[in-house]
Formats: sequence, structure tokens, C-alpha cells
Amino acid sequence: MERIMETCEKDWKESIQGHKKVSVIIPVCNAEKYLTEAIESVIGQEYQPLELLLVENMSQDCSMDICREYEENYENVHVYEEKKAGCAYARNRGMEEADGEYIVFLDADDYLKDSASIGKWIDALEREHADIAIGNYERMWDGKLLPAASHEAFSREDRESEEFRFQGFFSTGTLSYVWGRAYRSSFLKRQNIHFYNCSYAEDKLFNMESYIKQARYAFINDIGYVYRRNEASISNRYKPDSCECWLKIAHRTEAEVWKSQNHAYAGMVCYTIAFAAFFDAKMEYVEKKKSLQATIALLKKYKADELTGRCFKNLAHGKQIKEIHSRMWKLMLEGFAFAMNRKWYRCLALMIKFLVDLRIDERLSDTGLRE
Repeated sequence: MERIMETCEKDWKESIQGHKKVSVIIPVCNAEKYLTEAIESVIGQEYQPLELLLVENMSQDCSMDICREYEENYENVHVYEEKKAGCAYARNRGMEEADGEYIVFLDADDYLKDSASIGKWIDALEREHADIAIGNYERMWDGKLLPAASHEAFSREDRESEEFRFQGFFSTGTLSYVWGRAYRSSFLKRQNIHFYNCSYAEDKLFNMESYIKQARYAFINDIGYVYRRNEASISNRYKPDSCECWLKIAHRTEAEVWKSQNHAYAGMVCYTIAFAAFFDAKMEYVEKKKSLQATIALLKKYKADELTGRCFKNLAHGKQIKEIHSRMWKLMLEGFAFAMNRKWYRCLALMIKFLVDLRIDERLSDTGLRE
């Protein structure tokens, strides 16, 4: 038996020789409820060598105690403290400290689907000589695992097509997230890609910049990640500065498009503005107790920006959206842009009221109905 155990250990060590190191980065802020499950899903990965970087970001609960306990018990778990508040700062700190040739981001309230998740992403990266490997994911609503939109809707499209960009970053949305995938560290360093401090959606900006800078993608159909609907997380809370945040993202993306000299990517800026204005108006309607006046004020706030005005004019004339396959999305984008150009804010507010009250807006979201 002892000889068999020694043989098995030798085979395992030989199987990981030549493997390149993976750095898994988890930003941690008031995550004590789910943090253990997230950490355990990383520790249990078959792929080696692997390091786990827990970047504690000014938690007020017992998150740091949990982090320290794992650091004491596992040589490949490292804890860092980031004193600047914000997920962008925490992720950037993790990237600075990481020495792996691959980077994986995990949110502290989510977890990896099974022990083979990371290995499958890395295998896809190497097999296809890609910079980013992306799998599918499941969503958890109130303890129930539910299906989520698959990347198959767009991943077979030409990478340079409008359909790939629109579905990938907006209607399906899988390209927007930093979780559920692996990045080649050398690509991120070579292109100087990092997170910009935004109150929301800094991962979307990170990934749009990666795309504009010619990232090569590999897609696998396996489900490797579980995204948990956490009502306390930043992404699910009302954000009074959301308009300013999205405009910052749109302006930054426009700057990257101009630097790339590939103006075919300009549609990404327009879609960012349109989706942001719609979903922010929806959140304003819900937060302000179904106030149409609050919704109208939010739409006017968006229209006041010079870039926003240009984007809605472009969308209303259909310059980019002619190449989108879905007739429904074409009509919605053109109609929304036309109404914004005409300043028909009350009509738009009534439309948003209709969509929210009947929960149609949830069906338009890539994460789907909440039940």
C-alpha cells in the first residue's frame, strides 16, 4: 500500500511538471457570510501550481480573521490589506502581488463550480494560444441554482463583427465580467491593462479595453463558475452616482477606441450609453418609489452630456445597429435613441414603468428572472 501511495504521488508530481502558475485573486470586503465557500472552491482545485491572493479591503466584519486563518494553514494562501476603498484598488493590488503566468478573478460571494474549473480554462488558453479563456456559468438566486445565458449565442461569430461585440458585452454580456475565466498575465502587462476606480462596472471597462487591444479569446462550454445574487453587493445596490460612473466608462472607452484607430468599435461606446441610461432610469424608478418625475430627471441628466448626445444620434440613424441580428434589439435601441433625441422623456418614463411593473426588464437582463 505504501509503495502504491508513493507511485501515485510521483505520478501526480510528474503530471504538474511544466504547468505554469495560476494566481487567483479575491477582493474581500465584508464577505464573512460566503468567503469560506469561495476560498474552499479554490483550495480544492486540481490544477497546480496555484496561489490564492486574498486582498482585504477595509472590512467591518470578521472577513480578515477568516483570511488570516487560511493563510496560517496553507502555504499558497497570501493575505494583503488594501486601504483604498474599492474593488478596483483591491484587484489591482492583487495583480501587483501576483507572480502567476495566469490570472483568475473570483468574487468573495461566488465560488468555482468544481475542482476542474481552473484546469479547463488554462487548457483552453494553451490549446488555442489565447489571452482570455471564458467558460459558462450558473446563477444562484435564494439558494437555487438556475441557468444563465450561454456565450454560445455570440462566441461562434466573427470576433470583429458587430454581433460579437453587441452580444458579448451587452445583450448576453458574458464578455463584461472578470469572473468565470482566466487571463494570460503577459497580455495584461504588455497592454498595461488594469482596473480604473469606478463605483460600478469597472470590470466591463477592463474587458472592453482588453477587447480593443486585440485580446484573443478561447471559449469552452463547461460551466465553471457560480454567480450568487447577493442583494448586499455593490452591483445590486442603488447607486446615486451611477450616471457619473457610466459616463466616465463611456468617455474612457471612446478614448481607447480613438487610440486604436479602429472606429468600427465606436458602437461599443453608444451601447454603453444606451444600456446605462435605460437601466439607471429603471433603478431610479424603483428606488424613488415608482416616481416618473425622478425617472425623467435621470434621463435628462444623461442627455446633458455631449458624448451622450452624439451616441443617441448615431443609434437613431442606425449606423452600428444595422449589423445586429436581433430585430427586437434593433427596434429597442433605435426607438430609445429616437425618443431621447426628441426629448420625449415622459414617454420613456412610462415605457420603463410598464417594463418594470410587468418584470419584462428582468427578461432583458443576461442574469434573467430572479426565480
